[in-house]
Amino acid sequence: MGVTFPKFQSSDESLNVTYQYRCELYGRHVRKTPNGYVISEFLPDVPWAGIYNTISCAASHHFRDGRWMHDVSPLEEYARFWCTVGNPRLYSFPLADSVLALEHVTGNTHLANALYPHLRAIHRAWDDHKTESGLYTQTCNRDGMEYSISGNGLRPTLNSYMAADTYALASIAERLGEAEQAESYRLEADGLRRLLNEKLYNESIGMFGTLSDSGEAQNVREQVGYIPWIYGLADKGRDGCFRNLLDPDCFLAACGLRTADAGHPDYMKFHPHDCLWNGPVWPFATAQTLTAVIEYLNTEEHPVITDRDFMTLLLQYSASHRDTDGTPWLDENMHPDTGIWLARQILRDANSPMKDRGRHYNHSSFIDLVITGLCGIRPSSTSALVIRPLGTSLDFFTLSDVRYHGHTLDVSWSKREGLRVRVDGNERAHIPAEQAAEVTVTLSP
Repeated sequence: MGVTFPKFQSSDESLNVTYQYRCELYGRHVRKTPNGYVISEFLPDVPWAGIYNTISCAASHHFRDGRWMHDVSPLEEYARFWCTVGNPRLYSFPLADSVLALEHVTGNTHLANALYPHLRAIHRAWDDHKTESGLYTQTCNRDGMEYSISGNGLRPTLNSYMAADTYALASIAERLGEAEQAESYRLEADGLRRLLNEKLYNESIGMFGTLSDSGEAQNVREQVGYIPWIYGLADKGRDGCFRNLLDPDCFLAACGLRTADAGHPDYMKFHPHDCLWNGPVWPFATAQTLTAVIEYLNTEEHPVITDRDFMTLLLQYSASHRDTDGTPWLDENMHPDTGIWLARQILRDANSPMKDRGRHYNHSSFIDLVITGLCGIRPSSTSALVIRPLGTSLDFFTLSDVRYHGHTLDVSWSKREGLRVRVDGNERAHIPAEQAAEVTVTLSP
């Protein structure tokens, strides 16, 4: 089917090309099946995928980007697929939170309400990963992060996802009139959040990290340490780690954000495997980290990094969407210093029949980072729409034809005109360029 996203233009032509490429890439992965539409991760079939070549690992990214399609019915069918046909627990995946993320853009509660019994059952099934500590254990492979330096154990990944899902279930239960169940979920989520901060925040590395199943702290800084901020789970005062994103000796490399600290002895250590998470740039991790940065900058009163820093990282991420000849491209993982797509190069050197499996790889988000971060549209369940663009270091940008809560939005910024917001064709806000670019627009039902 044809897929249409909001139109975006800016003063950075490379960013414009990447945005358009990601919209086209997403459309290539929308597949019709006997069980409705699904969103694929790989274009060719891969043997470790489930039915219809589906893989739950990157599904939360599919929801983040796909929720901005003009016609979200394929994504609604995709949600039903994970609840009834697919295997959402093959990899770590915050399913309930993803369904609510879609709802926050559409404003329609029917999907989450209908899927609530399935979401409850899937959430409870994860108890088989719960330990006596109250935290969840997961292998780095089932996080989709093979050969991470931190290894298996109590990781910030699944524990953050489970807390987010439990809060999502509390919200759905409350509006369905299940007050007692809602309170139970809320208490469960609060407890998991407390454990996440008490047990998985590692003072010695200054960020969230992994505990082995035996309780031993893995003293390595990895990008997974930013995941708690995506869901508003991190306690105040633990944000110094965001400076590491700008440190060339830690995460910041010439071609992107490393998945692990460049100063660790096991950084980029050789393993005879094509997919390693011990330092290479992974768009999956970059997208998660930039989502965390967006949430952090919008909730922290005195952040240690700036909106301009976010734009520096976003533009670097955008520029990485290229092949060696400069054409738009996205693959699996990238060498942080040379920009070579590593898994592809390894598979090609081995003359593997899977050597081009990663072409136009749908394993990350980008569209959502532009819309919610750069352009500043902050989706929520309320009629009060907050718009706070982080992209005002650009000379200009325009985002048009955004479908949100039954309305059509247009947001534009220029250093000459400031911020303008139109709703259904009518200008609802104008903030001059010399003022802080933030506005709250109340939408009619």
